[in-house]
Amino acid sequence: MRPNKEYILELVNKNNWSQNKFAKKAGVSNATISRWINGKRGAGSELIAGIIRAFPNESINKLFFFIDIVAVRLQKSTD
Repeated sequence: MRPNKEYILELVNKNNWSQNKFAKKAGVSNATISRWINGKRGAGSELIAGIIRAFPNESINKLFFFIDIVAVRLQKSTD
C-alpha cells in the first residue's frame, strides 16, 4: 500500500494544517513528514498508521493506493 500523497496534502490544506500540525495529528515527527513529502523517504508502517490516525473519517481507499500483488507477480513471471 502506498499513500496517495496528492490527496493527503489536499486534506492537509483543506484543514488549514501546517506541516507541523499534520505531524502532530499523525503522531510522527515533522522531519518524517518533511522527508516523505519531499520524496526523500518512503512511507513506513509508522507513517501509514499516522496518516490513518490523522484522518480517521477518510476512506482507506482514498488515502492509499493498493498494489495487486498477484498481478505484479504474474507480470514478473511473464517477463
